Amino acid sequence: MRFRLITGAVLIPLLIVACQDQGKPPPLTSQASEAAMGALGVLRQLVTPQNFRSMGFDSPDEVSRAQLGAPLAVSNIGLDQLKQYKPGSDPAALLTTTAETVYPVVVDGNVKSSLTIVKKDGGYAASAFGNADVAKRLGRYRQNAGAEAFIVRVPALNFYFVGQRTPAGLTLTPIVSDPRLRLPEGQPAPANQVLMQLVPVAQAYNGLPM
Repeated sequence: MRFRLITGAVLIPLLIVACQDQGKPPPLTSQASEAAMGALGVLRQLVTPQNFRSMGFDSPDEVSRAQLGAPLAVSNIGLDQLKQYKPGSDPAALLTTTAETVYPVVVDGNVKSSLTIVKKDGGYAASAFGNADVAKRLGRYRQNAGAEAFIVRVPALNFYFVGQRTPAGLTLTPIVSDPRLRLPEGQPAPANQVLMQLVPVAQAYNGLPM
């Protein structure tokens, strides 16, 4: 199974619609949490009896009880860097911190969806929402990683992991089983072992969307 994030092009026009009465685009906020609360309010307005399942909810009224969960920072691993990774290299050196923070959308303690907030010049703004399946899996497996859990993403290959820095080094937890990898879903593994399995996948990648 492979996943994709809903791009910012989906959310940003919706936020602009919500702000049309003021005749201006959605403002930047000084705090990521403030931007996330604003995006959650928009999400509550958008969920209908026709689209609630595609938004990640089990019923239309669930969104009225939606709250924000603990945010997750996002780090990326670039395709070119992954192709060149060698045994014994520092896996943390491949991580690039992004400007994104993912907030789980939680109902009655269960993750249903997510909101992505991006830091821009001058403040924070919502850039994406949805991606319910990925959000639920991240929520499930972050529990074992503790408060310092973060998302590790390989955008070109559509891989997502829960990252954790431990005294023994970086670990990565796959959120889904993939036939190309010998990595059990939900089981943390040393990052160097995970990366060595990803290297041949990266080298064989043909550049087409996945």
